[in-house]
Amino acid sequence: MQLPLILGLVALVIAIAALVVVLEDRRAVKRAALQRKARLARLGEVDPLAPGRLHADR
Repeated sequence: MQLPLILGLVALVIAIAALVVVLEDRRAVKRAALQRKARLARLGEVDPLAPGRLHADR
């Protein structure tokens, strides 16, 4: 009876840890993009990747 309970708790902890890693990774990517954008703005440059992110309304 206790083995399934322990395995369930271990699986829950692993799932929560994976979720935290994914969220932190997304946050790091956003932070890096903002830093890159700020660095380019300080240099007076436009973002060369910006046209690739633009989408025309159809």
